[in-house]
Amino acid sequence: MFCPNCGTSNDEGALFCANCGTRLEIEPAVTEGTATVSDNNAVPQQPEVQTQAQEPQTDTQAQQPAEQPQAPQINEQVQPQVQTAQVNVQPQVTPMYEQPQNGAMGNSAKKPFKLSKKIIIIGAAAVAVIAAVIVFICVGNSLTNYKKTAGSYVKAVEECDWAKAYSLVQIPDSEFLTKNAFITAHSEATGSAVGNMRVIDSFSSKGRLPGNKAVSVIYTTATGADSQDLLLTVTDKHYMLFFKKYKVSTEDVVVSNCTINVPKGLTLFINDILVGDQYKKDDSGKNSSYDVYEIPYLFNGTTILKATSDFTEDYKKEIYPSYDDYSTSISSYDIKFSEDKISGLKDQAKKDVTEFFDAAQKKNDFSTVSDKFTSNMQSGAKSTYNGYVDTFKSTYKQISNFKVTSFTASMSDTSFRTDSSDGCPTIKVGFKIGYSYTYKYSNDTKSYDKSDTKSSSYIYYKYVDGQWKISSMGLGVSIY
Repeated sequence: MFCPNCGTSNDEGALFCANCGTRLEIEPAVTEGTATVSDNNAVPQQPEVQTQAQEPQTDTQAQQPAEQPQAPQINEQVQPQVQTAQVNVQPQVTPMYEQPQNGAMGNSAKKPFKLSKKIIIIGAAAVAVIAAVIVFICVGNSLTNYKKTAGSYVKAVEECDWAKAYSLVQIPDSEFLTKNAFITAHSEATGSAVGNMRVIDSFSSKGRLPGNKAVSVIYTTATGADSQDLLLTVTDKHYMLFFKKYKVSTEDVVVSNCTINVPKGLTLFINDILVGDQYKKDDSGKNSSYDVYEIPYLFNGTTILKATSDFTEDYKKEIYPSYDDYSTSISSYDIKFSEDKISGLKDQAKKDVTEFFDAAQKKNDFSTVSDKFTSNMQSGAKSTYNGYVDTFKSTYKQISNFKVTSFTASMSDTSFRTDSSDGCPTIKVGFKIGYSYTYKYSNDTKSYDKSDTKSSSYIYYKYVDGQWKISSMGLGVSIY
């Protein structure tokens, strides 16, 4: 059956249109049949049409007579006899419109217009997209406004908000230009609240270059009015796809090409960041006891240097780079050997000297004491040793009973030193040696004793292959 309102085809027996909801009513067509009326000429009463929807009858059910409706009682209380006519349901129906539920007048009111879910979802999505675009534009303009950036930077600097200021500066690519380094560089600054700020364009040759903006920031603090001229440069031409992002130029913020001279054998740190060997000059340390480091960038301001080694106390130094090609040095006189690394050298010096003379008096080969000396000292030490051996071998003046009677060592200078050729740590041990011996001339029957307690001597030790070895010495012992 078809809806008279929208023309949609519906199932047989449907009461309402599946598309628009219009109520459907079947108009029965009466087939041939006769009704018998009683002799009193009572008017036959039509059966009431049920408004409640009923399930469609099967063919068997349709052939059975329907229940006789009850006729209304009249004054004479005469019950009319009515024959039931057979009714065939036809596919054609007469529409019957639903009565408005809101009490509106009329018997054929249409159902109110209603948006589908699909339309509502599409509309809501469109509104969300438009709102997102508006927010995107507003946020993008706010984040990329170069005047706002300049004002924020000046405010952060004046109020010592260095973390915020760091985020607004165009920082070159360098491992030493960290946020902590930036904060350290301005650690001695004092801040003041900023008010009445305005930013205006200014004119400068650098500001006219493509991608640059020159501005003047005018503001007040507790001390009065002030102003700063800034240069801003584009750091991202396609920030958020459509915007240009500016940051404050590094003019007066970063210095370049800094040189730091460090004693050989030390490890250098800048603001607790290890300085690798790649920063050493190619000819660094040649014929010198210093390594030369070239640092591309440092912040203008306080910078902390630290020098360490396995043999020395940690040393820290504050420097203040303020211009390009800045240069500074760590003096070897400022670096001290740690006590635990050199505390045993006094005893070692006494042991080495005593064993040296004992071997010479016994006329042993130099090989018995050669391990006490560095490779570069072997030749000189052997010559000195053999000289003492020859003295003890003399037949003209016979030397016997040589003894080291006293040994007082001192280390007046514990400054860190390294050998200029190989960078190994070196240190001097001074000492006063007392000794005695007996001598006798070949043509004399009498023996004589000789002693000395004031002989000043020294030994230079070098740390090689995990051992302190003698690299130079002046024993000051005269046997004659």
